[in-house]
Amino acid sequence: IKNPQEEAHALRGLLFVQYIGGSIASAMVNLTQPFAVTMPWLSQYGGMKKAGVNMKNALRDGWAETTGDARLDADLKRAVEGGIVAPQEVHHLMAQSQGKGSLKAGDGTTLGNTLAHLNNAGARLTLAWGKPFATAELFNRRITFVAAWRTAVEQNQGNPFDFAERAIRETQFLYNKGNRPQWARGALGATVFTFKQYS
Repeated sequence: IKNPQEEAHALRGLLFVQYIGGSIASAMVNLTQPFAVTMPWLSQYGGMKKAGVNMKNALRDGWAETTGDARLDADLKRAVEGGIVAPQEVHHLMAQSQGKGSLKAGDGTTLGNTLAHLNNAGARLTLAWGKPFATAELFNRRITFVAAWRTAVEQNQGNPFDFAERAIRETQFLYNKGNRPQWARGALGATVFTFKQYS
């Protein structure tokens, strides 16, 4: 809380660009996370067969305009807007609104407009480079939310939204320095620990 800035963020961003960004293989491996982590976690509530059915149905409904359940649709929309399902989108919007985003406006001069145009072209390239992994992450979180929400309803877990949010936190993880061990919080430790949270 006192120091929210990530350590060695430029170097760690370069590691993303080198090892994960632009990689279809990395995105495909990431797509296995709901079945490797979420489904076993959900099996605590009704067994593996029920968890499998809810995951299968979530695959069908996760990207649909509507899931067929107005309450679930409302909670899913709330989860997207709250950054639970699409955290990277919220961070992009916040940065842009604070004037810290990657897109820049020209200043009206030829040089200023040209520099802004070049910056924006680079920003679009960077966004495209990270898109495969970001799309996989969004997909994982959406289907986890839908499957967990339905599990909560079936198992009378109380508030389905809270249960689905917890499922995302437990199975899709929190990737911030507060959720890393102490030795992985300095510039050196954070760099060595990059991409190691799952393992």
